[in-house]
Amino acid sequence: MKTSGQYLNRIRHRIGWLGIIVLMLPILYWVWLMASKPVISVFNGTVPGYVISGKLFSEPFNRIHAGIALDQPTIGKWLFWFTFMTVSSLPYATAVRWLSNRRNKSGYLAYGICVAILCTFLLCMLSWPLTWLIQYVNSMGPTPNRICGLLYSISGAALVVGFLVWALRRPKEPRIAQQTAAIQTGPRLENVAVRDN
Repeated sequence: MKTSGQYLNRIRHRIGWLGIIVLMLPILYWVWLMASKPVISVFNGTVPGYVISGKLFSEPFNRIHAGIALDQPTIGKWLFWFTFMTVSSLPYATAVRWLSNRRNKSGYLAYGICVAILCTFLLCMLSWPLTWLIQYVNSMGPTPNRICGLLYSISGAALVVGFLVWALRRPKEPRIAQQTAAIQTGPRLENVAVRDN
């Protein structure tokens, strides 16, 4: 009878590119359910245009965005959904990373593209409360709660970017492969002519 550790070692790094895509599609859909409107607003240019045009600092803060009501477009609602989606999706993506065979190019690309899409969804979801918080502080001044919200948003963005950088690292070669490569590329004894003095 095999132990669970032996079974887990047997399936580790075995799933190919198609399996990676099949495993990542449910979590991408899960995050898309909440992130669709922020993603669309970022990619159609609404949020970047709002920031670049200077409206972020010139327009007054709309008070409908203050608070944590989940039935209104509030800062607290979007920070809650960002946190919930991040906590539910990044561990899942980590498990898929553990299962996937990223040593070949197709597996590495499939996982990298899926994780990049996931992190883009999460960062776009964070763009709304972050811009509202910046506008809130600019319009009405800083308070401890507003500063905490800004720090939380920036920390969340740093966490997602850090996860993306970690997830896209190339996998290390197993020790046996490293030792085999070292033996094959090690010093070779060529035909050495021995001279007699």
